[in-house]
Amino acid sequence: MFKKYAYILILIIIPFFVLNNSEHASAGAADNMKVRGIWVSYVDFDDAGLYNKSESVFRTNTEKMFKKIKKRGLNTVFFHVRPFDDAIYPVSTFDWCTYISKKPLSYDALSILTDTAHRYDIEFHAWINPYRITLDKIYNPAKKSTTKRIVNGVLEIIENYDVDGIHFDDYFYPSKTKGNKYYKVSIKKRMKNVNRMVSAVYSAIKEYDEDIQFGISPAGNIKYAKSIGCDLDTWLTYDGYVDYIIPQIYWSDNYIVNGRKKEMFSDTLYEWSDIGLGNVPVYTGLALYKAGTKSSTDRGWMRSRNNLKKQVRISDKFACQGYVMFSYKYLFTPAGKKEMKKMLDT
Repeated sequence: MFKKYAYILILIIIPFFVLNNSEHASAGAADNMKVRGIWVSYVDFDDAGLYNKSESVFRTNTEKMFKKIKKRGLNTVFFHVRPFDDAIYPVSTFDWCTYISKKPLSYDALSILTDTAHRYDIEFHAWINPYRITLDKIYNPAKKSTTKRIVNGVLEIIENYDVDGIHFDDYFYPSKTKGNKYYKVSIKKRMKNVNRMVSAVYSAIKEYDEDIQFGISPAGNIKYAKSIGCDLDTWLTYDGYVDYIIPQIYWSDNYIVNGRKKEMFSDTLYEWSDIGLGNVPVYTGLALYKAGTKSSTDRGWMRSRNNLKKQVRISDKFACQGYVMFSYKYLFTPAGKKEMKKMLDT
């Protein structure tokens, strides 16, 4: 009997020891992640060879883009289809997105993108900035007409395109530094207005197709995220709002505060765990764009090329179900390549 239980104990202890002590643990953590994603922002379009192209060139470069994404072990793309009050697709009530081409295209770029993604077995989430008109102007979140406009915009995507999800960025109410009329709106009221919109979008999506995912990527700083209207406690606790959350935890664990080193990434993720990781799937937003950058405060990006691999391992320990990196073009910078090499090393 003792030998039997000793053997079982060894089977339990050895995998735990290996997971926490071997070099393979980091790579294993990445493999464990359900979602291994990349944001393709409107600022990536030109680098990806997608801006202002003929249909044949667009198809060729789209193929190359997804092939590169697949090669790096990624399985989900969050693609900017409406960066502002615009759209990269022709079947739309919104203005044309001049970040994809100077004039409306003669072909359907979004259809090509979704079809190609699925041929590579990559999920495609249509990324929208719901309130944003310009970098300095938004639709009033308090107005019912704003919510209706956003819901209708989501419906025109899911009804016409084979997307796997709808994704919102962290542009809700403007920050205090903008200094406009919205600063006078209380945080409680901001959350109420945003929640009304988020709930309406979620319901519209699920009524159309319950398999289509809906998620939001709030700022990693919890206090700031709440100040612009993100009711994180509600979204991470109750049904009817989101299918996933991607907090943008864009710091390394070698961060200087008041002259002392702070493990900013780990500490921030710990703060998120206090809200209740596990009720709603959480994928960590990772700052690939900071790889190799020099900073007097966030020193880890210059001093190490192993930041992202470590952050994925930490995310795994916090039971996060995935990670998403910002953004596509930084996969190919010298420092970005080194970070990705470390991620892919086994």
